[in-house]
Amino acid sequence: CSSDPTRVSCSAGTMTLAAARREPLLKGTCPVSGEEVGTCPIDAFQLPQDGFRNHPGGQHHLKTAAESDCPGLLFLAYHIGYDLDGRIAGAGKALGIKLPEQGPLFREVHEMVVRIKKEHRGQHAVFVAYCLVITVALLVSILWFLWVPNIINAFVTSFLFEAYFLNIFHTRHHKGGKLYGIPWLDTATEGLYAVIDQTWGYYPSAWWKNHHLAHHMHTNESDEDPDIPAMYPLIRMFGRQQRHWFHVLQTFYWPLLLPVSVSRYPIQNAVQYGGSVAYVLLWLSVMFVLPCSLHGRAGLGYSLLVQGLTGVTLTYKFAVSHSHLELVPHSEKQPEQLNTTSDMGVDAWLANQIEESCSWGGYWSTLVFGGINLQIEHHVAPALDPPLLWYVARELKQICAKHGIRYTSEPTLLHAVLKFHQRLWVMGKADA
Repeated sequence: CSSDPTRVSCSAGTMTLAAARREPLLKGTCPVSGEEVGTCPIDAFQLPQDGFRNHPGGQHHLKTAAESDCPGLLFLAYHIGYDLDGRIAGAGKALGIKLPEQGPLFREVHEMVVRIKKEHRGQHAVFVAYCLVITVALLVSILWFLWVPNIINAFVTSFLFEAYFLNIFHTRHHKGGKLYGIPWLDTATEGLYAVIDQTWGYYPSAWWKNHHLAHHMHTNESDEDPDIPAMYPLIRMFGRQQRHWFHVLQTFYWPLLLPVSVSRYPIQNAVQYGGSVAYVLLWLSVMFVLPCSLHGRAGLGYSLLVQGLTGVTLTYKFAVSHSHLELVPHSEKQPEQLNTTSDMGVDAWLANQIEESCSWGGYWSTLVFGGINLQIEHHVAPALDPPLLWYVARELKQICAKHGIRYTSEPTLLHAVLKFHQRLWVMGKADA
């Protein structure tokens, strides 16, 4: 990667990010109408004023996108790998809207993702089957835990909660609620998933805004990203943040913060995001009242173990995604050039997403943990079935090498955790 933080490479050579913000329009012909695809500058992109009733990605995405400060980038991010030149271009023409400009890097990645989806169609069936197994297993495990709590089913239940939120919650809401892409199955499971999401998880409407609009658009921007950057002043991850005396200890006290990192959501949903108190009462009943009334202090202890273990395992997997010792901290250097804005070219934004993320593990880690391990690929194609990300990773590395974009990866989660703690240490001991 170039030592100049304001440069990014493209197929025609290296260009400044200022130029990449307005990468020349890539024209094409729509297979549906046979006419030239209409495009517009990325900061001029507008969603249809009267909505899009049959939007395949669901209405939630459209409502959330309407609040975005960079809707053009958001549109391209969630349509990478989809039929941009066919059905989507045709729908845009029918609605009287122009699609945002694309750049050569985006185009190359998009065409690669389209091809991989076609070559590995069977991975969708694998993902569907795995999600159904998780669904049934989680319900059975909760009943088993309430009936006879012990160390074994505490660990099993914790793992299944983690698998649910990484595969089902995370992917379902990235895909606009259509997890399976099978209408009757999505409808049949929607009610159950809504109850689980709002009882144990992050209130969906708040997650859409904080995740789609903030984290995925403004990754690692210390004033915008609500993930790790928002943990300041407790955790210091960026040089722009003032260092306090206690930060020298942050690599040691970090694990102590994690056991409550997910158990806070039920209360936070009701108090901060307007969620229903009924879900809080359901959570209290299942996680505290029933275990205590049926099994006394042992029941309470195992319940706390489930919640604490889930907090540790989930939070570590998210934390290592963007907090690697060797990641290029874009927002540290020239935020006026590198932070996401409405007129930023999609190639510059895409390069930022890649260079601000870290991937680890192989195919089985990708399948089991819902692709959270391949964070680079997930930020490039957030609406893709997780198992496909592994196939994308193999080719994306080559594309990054070709364009001079830094690709950060580790062989295992343990390696990624080590690099994460090294960054905690470095950012805690000096005004880096």
